[in-house]
Amino acid sequence: MTVTDFTGHTQTFEQQPQRIAVVSGTPLNIFYDAGGTAIAGPNLTENIRLTEDRADEMRALPQLGLPRTIDSEALVGLNPDLVITQAGAQTALDSQMQQMGIPTFTTSVKNLDDLTAAYRVFGALAGTSDRASQRIEKITADTQAIVDQWPSDDDLSVVILFATAQGLTVKLDNSIAGQMTSMLGITNIASAMTPDNPGSETTTLDIEAIVQAQPDYVLVTSMFNSNDEAKASLEQQFASNPAWQAVDAVRNGKIVYLPQQYFLYNAGPHYADAARYLAASLRPDVYGSPAESA
Repeated sequence: MTVTDFTGHTQTFEQQPQRIAVVSGTPLNIFYDAGGTAIAGPNLTENIRLTEDRADEMRALPQLGLPRTIDSEALVGLNPDLVITQAGAQTALDSQMQQMGIPTFTTSVKNLDDLTAAYRVFGALAGTSDRASQRIEKITADTQAIVDQWPSDDDLSVVILFATAQGLTVKLDNSIAGQMTSMLGITNIASAMTPDNPGSETTTLDIEAIVQAQPDYVLVTSMFNSNDEAKASLEQQFASNPAWQAVDAVRNGKIVYLPQQYFLYNAGPHYADAARYLAASLRPDVYGSPAESA
């Protein structure tokens, strides 16, 4: 079996991997939903909504630390024949494993095409291709139904803020929320802005540019300990900086706080739920009130 990961790295297996460690929450969630079983995982946080029917199994796995601080010694001690990592955050770990002769597979899952590819290859690696195909086909169909329901004459525009303890930036079209708004036909006012770095999904916050564009809604994605903490931080910033009051959407309360469980990382098994949450937040007249779980 030969597989190519999301960075273009190709790995050949003479037999099905039996001891797979998945050391980031997003691929772990997808791997289990695709029918796989791992020997270890990362510390799991509330930022990921686990697939319900296998959540207990994932929580019971040996936890090797947060994705950026995985205990590599403990990982090697488990004698894995494959380690599934997350691009960017685990580049050093990936290189370390390869140098030790341990096969790796790096993921980078943002849009629905990425998610489809992840399900397909995880099904192949786990020997559960039928289960994986069934799941991604349902996710795709459910997502398409939401897209089809979006009013064709709607011309909403948004700005997507990304809030962390370090400050605010603006998300571009290649971000998770950016790609999902594009899928629905919503205009991201930051589409033409220059990224912070080549390939980056954020650009520097420019309130004046937001004032000039006057988006219909402000969407907020975040990386905090909780959704409530993120909302409190943003509300304080909006209230304390008079410049924000020149943004009609802020002044009129047209702010949508997108849950981290769906928009900090790819929602994986719950991708369609994330799409519905976004659509319902902007058009409750069409989709009903937004909900974080079905």
